[in-house]
Amino acid sequence: MHNLDQVLSKLHHPNHIRLYQYWSSKSPPGRLPGRQNLDPLEIPDLLFNLALIDIVRANGECRFRYRLAGTGIAFRAERDPTGKFFEELYDGEYLQKANSTYQSIVQTGLPFMSRRQFPVGEEYLSYDRLILPLASDGETVDMLVFLPVFLN
Repeated sequence: MHNLDQVLSKLHHPNHIRLYQYWSSKSPPGRLPGRQNLDPLEIPDLLFNLALIDIVRANGECRFRYRLAGTGIAFRAERDPTGKFFEELYDGEYLQKANSTYQSIVQTGLPFMSRRQFPVGEEYLSYDRLILPLASDGETVDMLVFLPVFLN
């Protein structure tokens, strides 16, 4: 499913390493962990900048909605995305890239790490992000865990 060493080699921030190791430790053998396998009380130090994103399937399409977002995310983005679909928050190329990236994670079931810039007013907020798939049945990705590390 995923190679721990390969993914860990891409992670440089301690919070990303910690979340990945936690997620991996909750993965049943050969399967993905589900939301039910995670306990927020075991990672309280990460919750400030953590988001859970629901995958809403309809007519063969996936839409992405923030189930919850930590207060650090809301503060840095200058808005709270909780309860909102991507298309309510983003547009243009940013929305297309987000949908494409998240769709790929849903299809592959693999962790994803990248650097991203988010427009906030006239400025850009730079961050490294780790996105981890969750599957309540161990196979079908139905939620994503998102952890940004802000660079500015």
